[in-house]
Amino acid sequence: MTRKECEILCAAEERAFFHGWNFTHLNGRWEEETLPWDFGAEISSFLTKDSVFLDLASGGYGFLLSLSPQPGKSFYADTDESSAAILRQRFAPYGVEVRQIVDETDLPFSDEKFDLVYTRYGSFCPAEMARILKKGGIFLTQQSCGVDGRFNGRPFPGWEIPDQTRNLNQMIGELEDAGFLVLKGQEAFPAIRFADVGALVYWIHAASWQSLAFSVENRMDELWELQQSLESKGSISCREHRCIVIAQKI
Repeated sequence: MTRKECEILCAAEERAFFHGWNFTHLNGRWEEETLPWDFGAEISSFLTKDSVFLDLASGGYGFLLSLSPQPGKSFYADTDESSAAILRQRFAPYGVEVRQIVDETDLPFSDEKFDLVYTRYGSFCPAEMARILKKGGIFLTQQSCGVDGRFNGRPFPGWEIPDQTRNLNQMIGELEDAGFLVLKGQEAFPAIRFADVGALVYWIHAASWQSLAFSVENRMDELWELQQSLESKGSISCREHRCIVIAQKI
């Protein structure tokens, strides 16, 4: 690949549409090491046909449907109205109600409405989780607990861990303070491998937890260097920091 071809590819990926936590655009172009837990299976282990549950800004259309949502008992909420509008249409045939979040400390739901609430990479307020869950209700979250961002052993220029990132111990402490019993807390450091530098651009563009002021134009030198490394080694990779917490309202 020439540098000009690399620039064209990267510019196209920077403009590509990204929605929710959905990386199907990268199918066959990236590989993420398997986590030691299965978030969907963890959720399913607590759900019954009578459970009323909320997906809190997890973004994945297919993910919620994999939980076999029941009409009138399944809800989705998101701070992004454009995402909420899209999912409102897609979820309508399944009876999933979609609401927009204006203030995450004041969710648009009544007290003790849910048997289970989960969020996959969405932000949350522990006190609000306690308010909207029934006694004995379950809260599950999978989070990015700070991105390492070392590509082939070196930090990508400008990559920083945002100050607002919660670590595992902090989340556990906040939930316990809000009246939860933590049933599980675990972290992992999976590697992500990219088959082309364009896939990396798309992934960085979608990494909304990052404060990186990224554009292809201002990072083309580094991207071209990574593309050359990719052509000699077969892939480029970075390492992530993931954690899961499962807690019960007491």
